[in-house]
Amino acid sequence: MISLEKMDIRFKMACMALLSIAILNADATGLIFVSILCLVLWISVRFPIGELIRHLRYLVFLLLIVFLARALTVSFFSGDPGTLISMDPEGVVEGLLICWRLIILTFLGMLWITTTSPSGMRTAVEWLCRPFPGLPGKQVATMMSLMVRFLPVILEQARETSAAQQCRCIQNRKNPVYRTVKFSLPLLCRTLETADRLADAMEARCYSPESSRPLALKSGRSDWLVLIGITGFCALMICL
Repeated sequence: MISLEKMDIRFKMACMALLSIAILNADATGLIFVSILCLVLWISVRFPIGELIRHLRYLVFLLLIVFLARALTVSFFSGDPGTLISMDPEGVVEGLLICWRLIILTFLGMLWITTTSPSGMRTAVEWLCRPFPGLPGKQVATMMSLMVRFLPVILEQARETSAAQQCRCIQNRKNPVYRTVKFSLPLLCRTLETADRLADAMEARCYSPESSRPLALKSGRSDWLVLIGITGFCALMICL
């Protein structure tokens, strides 16, 4: 089995893009096949299921809102004496498919972050920006690598903020807007402070994107085989 950690990052980015397009256009049958593929990838990288559930729990509220928005039908101006809010069967099916797609895309994003180093991503983005004149590839690559590196930091800060609020019994407040404001503002302030400290540290060390050495990108026959296989798999998903 081909290791995702050793795979060429350019081919890995192309595979992720193809899978994302196929997931957005596939129906339930295609989503079953891609779910099986995600299960195989999860087993191959030995990603702990507890870590997966811990990260996906932040997605539950978004999925619930998306599902209710698609499943419920609100009739304000219909003259029917029936209920104001009703459940649409077609909307329920569509909402479940949308939530299913979001879960798979989230898993692929976590798989990408787990198996790809920020330096490798920076090198791949810089390589992709070379054909475009006037585009600062090194700056764009540095920004994207720092953004990926900051995601675990933001999640850790979110957990610390939530734990601090639970110690202060903020969850006993019945107003959800109050709880959201009290959670988002401290998290935003901490994130900006961390970004400022990182910028000061990079400036103190005279960091420059021009002075960094990119990693060597090497592709082999296995990378091409994986890309061809993923392309055929995505075409099959869309056609089903």
